[in-house]
Amino acid sequence: MPGALPSQHHVDRVARRRAGLAKWTKYGADVLPAWVAEHDLGQPPALRERLRELVDAGAFGYHYGDEPMVEAFCRWVGRRHGWSPDPGLIRPTTNVVQGVWASVQAFTTPGQKLILSDPVYYPFQDLGPTMEREVLRWNLVRDREAGPGEQGWHYDLDALESLLRAEPDARILLLCHPQNPTGRVLTAEQLARIVELALEHNVLILSDEIHYDLVHPGAVHVPTLTVPGAESCTITITSGIKTFAIGGLRCAVTVCGDEALFDRLARMPQNLLTVPNRLGCEAAIAAWDTGDEWVDNLKGVLDANRHRLIDRLGAELPDVGVHLPESTFLAWLDLSAWSPGDRPSTWLREHTNVACESGPKFGAGGEGHVRFNFGTSPEVLDEILDRLVVGLGEG
Repeated sequence: MPGALPSQHHVDRVARRRAGLAKWTKYGADVLPAWVAEHDLGQPPALRERLRELVDAGAFGYHYGDEPMVEAFCRWVGRRHGWSPDPGLIRPTTNVVQGVWASVQAFTTPGQKLILSDPVYYPFQDLGPTMEREVLRWNLVRDREAGPGEQGWHYDLDALESLLRAEPDARILLLCHPQNPTGRVLTAEQLARIVELALEHNVLILSDEIHYDLVHPGAVHVPTLTVPGAESCTITITSGIKTFAIGGLRCAVTVCGDEALFDRLARMPQNLLTVPNRLGCEAAIAAWDTGDEWVDNLKGVLDANRHRLIDRLGAELPDVGVHLPESTFLAWLDLSAWSPGDRPSTWLREHTNVACESGPKFGAGGEGHVRFNFGTSPEVLDEILDRLVVGLGEG
């Protein structure tokens, strides 16, 4: 069928290592990877076909692919998320991190304050030191009172209000929405309150929505810029690289809510912002214009995998703290019962030959945790879980 996932039931590990993919080559062939946030389930057929056409044509010169890429993005989010951004307010960038750093540079000055919510995507921990901005923390709260296997994390909106009242110089709130690493999804009501507070306290929301396509049944992704009032205080940065596993193609968009925000971002030197490369733009266009059925099938695989993970851990390793993620292909595992030290991913790899991302890198709340990638075939996922059961059962 046209939308089928060619690698849904099989991942060729040798081929992936031969292809030089970081996920599969960082560690030795005896280690199974569950670390970097990239799934193993391939790309839509039209994406690969379009790249083959470009390679066969030697189409590696200068290009104007960023404009049609922006238009394809708008078509995609219109169909999938009920969002109608203005193409004229979108700035193409090479990746989401670039859009975040450029926005911090454009809207704040050294010494001003920005807000992060730990545990959070670990490169964001570098924002303060590299940009000479003071970092304030509005950290997620762990729900320890929930039953075994169900404890999750939530945002405390009252704490955000108190922080903003106490810190009138805060200028930027960085949202990771959907949240990496916990998989938490903000509701429309929560986003509305965040926007209300941002407007009241003159705070710019930078909304990293890179996992926006991968929200599971029971939750709904609400683009921040669809919330009433958000247009004057929000910049959204996103990409197709997580959905379509094309991180190496470097293509993203920075979406401004109104002309005032766009004009201020546009003051950044063109040569610092640059533009995505031709192959990245063309891959994104092909994926966004043809990938609906393929993404629906992808989400079905990931939904089944998240339940497979939770069910097996609950039955075979009940001392692992874990909750069912509402989004992404990432799970946030608490290994504190084994006292894994300050490098829990290294400890886990030594005991199981499974590579995960180390929780402390994500900031407060990451102690004793690892981020686990379940975005692979059921066969590989089961082998990874088998290794965890054996290794931790003996630990």
